[in-house]
Amino acid sequence: MKAILNSPYRYFFLAGFLVISLSAWFSLGYHQMDEHFMILEYPLYKAGVIPQRLIPWEFLQEIRPSLQPYLAQGLFSLLHLIGIDDAFIRTFILRLLSGWLAWWVTARIGLHVAASIAQERLRKCWIGALSLLWFLPYLDVRFSSENMAGIAFVSALLVLPVLSEDRPVDAPLRKWVITGLLLAFSFFFRFQMAFAIIGLLVWILLKGRPLKRAIAGLCLGALLGIGINLFADYSFYGHWVLTPYNYFHANIVQDAASDYGVNPWYDYVLMFIGTAAPPLSIVLLCLFATGMVKNFFKPMVFVMIPFLLGHMSVPHKELRFLFPVLLPFLIICLDGLKVVWHFVERYRGWRIAGRWLIGINCALLLFRTFSAAKPNHYYYRYLYHQPEPVHLVTLGPGIFDEGYNEIFLYRPKGFTEDTLTQGISLTNYIDAHPRDSYLVLSYQLSLPPVGPEYEAKRVYVYLPDAIINIQMNDWQSRSDIWSIWRVTRKKS
Repeated sequence: MKAILNSPYRYFFLAGFLVISLSAWFSLGYHQMDEHFMILEYPLYKAGVIPQRLIPWEFLQEIRPSLQPYLAQGLFSLLHLIGIDDAFIRTFILRLLSGWLAWWVTARIGLHVAASIAQERLRKCWIGALSLLWFLPYLDVRFSSENMAGIAFVSALLVLPVLSEDRPVDAPLRKWVITGLLLAFSFFFRFQMAFAIIGLLVWILLKGRPLKRAIAGLCLGALLGIGINLFADYSFYGHWVLTPYNYFHANIVQDAASDYGVNPWYDYVLMFIGTAAPPLSIVLLCLFATGMVKNFFKPMVFVMIPFLLGHMSVPHKELRFLFPVLLPFLIICLDGLKVVWHFVERYRGWRIAGRWLIGINCALLLFRTFSAAKPNHYYYRYLYHQPEPVHLVTLGPGIFDEGYNEIFLYRPKGFTEDTLTQGISLTNYIDAHPRDSYLVLSYQLSLPPVGPEYEAKRVYVYLPDAIINIQMNDWQSRSDIWSIWRVTRKKS
């Protein structure tokens, strides 16, 4: 920590720390549903709160490792001991700790790689990008398998260290053991990390010195990590189980993953360009390609080639599958930037373009930092913190229905719900269930008629009134922004 805070780039690092802390608070929800249902709902599965029909098939088929559910449960148990039982505060602390860990690892990597950069301005660009690239803080605070696997993997690279240098690595036995342990944990966080680990091991076979010590240490550490995770899975499922094999058999041999969609091999390129915001994404891809070609024998290239080829060969593709190697990706981008840096320094047009890219990045960073990952979690939080038990009338599917699963973690105590589907109108419901007051959720900003005897007042929407009240082509009636209303009987 001293090296980070005493470095000449500490203000970049502190800015990144602040942004990550803010992102942890505002980034409610999850990036992809596995981040929630495969990890955070685990204690409720074990407690029998969740019906058998809603338990994810991955647990029933015993293909999911138990490492992350146990870590989350352990943290929640500690928080319970000090009186923190609010589900939203618990998940905030989980995101915060994930973000701080990612920040520390990223800062250490930044300083290590910066030492090999000759130009001071380029060093500042590198540290600034690691600290404030618009999508990094958002991804850093995710307690997802992708983020945890990436943190464990790059931590292993720091131990040796093996980052950007093409030179032999001579390390004591204990460092090889720690590296093996971290790589094993990375694998059990996310089994697809095997592709990156294979690439790294090939490079180590070429550069590890002395080789026998490297192999012995890596094997010892890996066996320790595998043993810990196998015992955790035994405790989780109640018998000895080999989750990596079950995962491979279900998703590759039986091709269950393809049920979620099939994509061509080049789709990752298109996904990245569209999601990481052009022209910034296009620039990063060009730098990455340049770095791969010009520095073919560097360790990060050995990591990326099998990782990318392995993922491209699998029919089902999601951009999140590449998140664990974001830092190796950026290291290769830096190598590409080194190749073209003299053009950036020499020509004014390149510097102007660079300023435009920084401006675009800052705007995206501001938006992403203060936005929820899933805006519907704002409504979960509103209902969760109501002082009285909530009975909700929902104009459509249940509010906690997330497609394949239902959320239980954020349900308030005593929560009940009536869902109006199959053509049942709100007025018909009110006539059939006369009461003085109703709490109604609409999946639009507007509310259908409530009848002459009742009046409706919107009590919650996650956007501020300054935006909601903008009158422009009646956009409110066509929006899919949720709103919560209090419908009350008019006083006679």
